[in-house]
Amino acid sequence: MIRFECDRCERELSFDDARSGEKVDCPYCGDVNRVPEASREPAPDSTPAAADDRAAAAGLPPDDGPEQTVMLVRPSIWRAFPVRSLGMVALPILVFGVMKFAIGMEWGPSGWGFLVGALIAWVPLALWWLVATMGVMLKVTNKRTIERRGLLTRATSEVMHDHVRNIQIDQSFVNRVMRVGHVGISSSGQDGIEIQMRNIPSPDRMKSIIDKYRPM
Repeated sequence: MIRFECDRCERELSFDDARSGEKVDCPYCGDVNRVPEASREPAPDSTPAAADDRAAAAGLPPDDGPEQTVMLVRPSIWRAFPVRSLGMVALPILVFGVMKFAIGMEWGPSGWGFLVGALIAWVPLALWWLVATMGVMLKVTNKRTIERRGLLTRATSEVMHDHVRNIQIDQSFVNRVMRVGHVGISSSGQDGIEIQMRNIPSPDRMKSIIDKYRPM
């Protein structure tokens, strides 16, 4: 039996020797810890394999120690669809401009009413942006990648960095120019893609960060 202290709450944890080297959740605080080797029990302040910690060498939170958020991203609709987004934003203004100058609409009640109508036309756009961006989040920590979906409801999927088998990035030409793309992350324990998010800004940077926490 291997006994060690949790990196965050410092309570004693115990696991079978067969789980040596695995990352496990603390049953008390939920922090992710690496089970040390059965042959030794490191002191609470020690950092095993610090020399091989590529993340710490790059200035990121270390692989071992308390779980910390490294990157938090949401889909970028504007960067993924720049022309469509600009058109949707400008359409009410263009329509009002045509009615005002081409037809000669005055700033009377009808003119102000049409302006209010143009402003109301932005409401569906705002709702679309809220659902498409605020309802989806990708959180990269020094232990795992977590996908969360939903505003009123909540669906969560996560993959430990040690188990990541493949990171897929799909970008069109426009996506590459705007530095946005679709990301898929699959683990070694399953055949499918556990985490798949579209229109993520700077996908190459996110992949680079995750790679620094993956085993060599």
